[in-house]
Amino acid sequence: MSSPAATLTTPQTTDRFAALRRAPVLGLLIVTMMFCEKMLAHTYTGITIYVLPEPWKYVVPGLIGCFGVWLVLRGMGKDEVKGSMLGYLGAVLVWMSWFESYNPTMARLAQIPAAIPETGNVMAGLLGEHIFLEMSGLYCIVLMFFLMLNKDVRCRMLLWVRRRIGLADTVGKPTQGYRPNVARVAAFEYFAVTWFMYALMTTIIDPRLFGLYHPVTYSLCALVSLWGLYLLYKCTQQREAGLAIRYGIGAVGVAWFIPETFAFYEVLYEFYLRADQHPIAMTVVLLLYIFCIRLLWTTPIDERTGRARATR
Repeated sequence: MSSPAATLTTPQTTDRFAALRRAPVLGLLIVTMMFCEKMLAHTYTGITIYVLPEPWKYVVPGLIGCFGVWLVLRGMGKDEVKGSMLGYLGAVLVWMSWFESYNPTMARLAQIPAAIPETGNVMAGLLGEHIFLEMSGLYCIVLMFFLMLNKDVRCRMLLWVRRRIGLADTVGKPTQGYRPNVARVAAFEYFAVTWFMYALMTTIIDPRLFGLYHPVTYSLCALVSLWGLYLLYKCTQQREAGLAIRYGIGAVGVAWFIPETFAFYEVLYEFYLRADQHPIAMTVVLLLYIFCIRLLWTTPIDERTGRARATR
């Protein structure tokens, strides 16, 4: 028969990283992980588009994209944290492989010409694949509108828009007790946010509109940057790991506009595009990314709720 002391102490397990799983550090950890992901994604697409020879530049992204789909499927039915992580990681691989890596080929086959300013500044222009995504922005907005009409949608931005345009009562109250599959939600959120921000960014800097050096462009860049900073702050206020991961997808998806804008104005040097010249820096980014993934993956889970166990 166990002693009272053993009964009291056995259920409690020591979490050495508990402090990293509490707000605001939890949100900062997720933001760090996803900023590392953006840098590594640029490295990856640089390799698949410009380094790999044919047919490997098509074969490798195709296979890695399939692996991404498998990760999303593996995440379905998992707890909040692991399901969110697998959905997010799978979506990253699918987007970077089947979309980013193949977009230049689709633009070339569609014979979409680049839009380069008369000054010849490539950084202030758009390649054919960028115009391809910019044109798809209309379909993205229509998709978001009809998704907003789903009464069980949980996206904070869509819920905010729904309230502002007076459709909350029209759509109705969410289904009582409904719990969406978090892997699917995380994956779709990554696709939707990345697609929307890509279309928004290319429209803002399009040289056929206002161009990069115009007061309207400066103002829009400032507004989107402030939006991104606000979302980063809100991400640090999230207290449950699974929800924080899904919130971080949207927050970092918007906030990544900031370094992209700095790169357009040639203020930021994108070292992650030349991993061959900066192997130490990219190794640090990769190791930090793996550390963050591992730390989140090992989050203690409350078996009753399927969510991260509360830490004190």
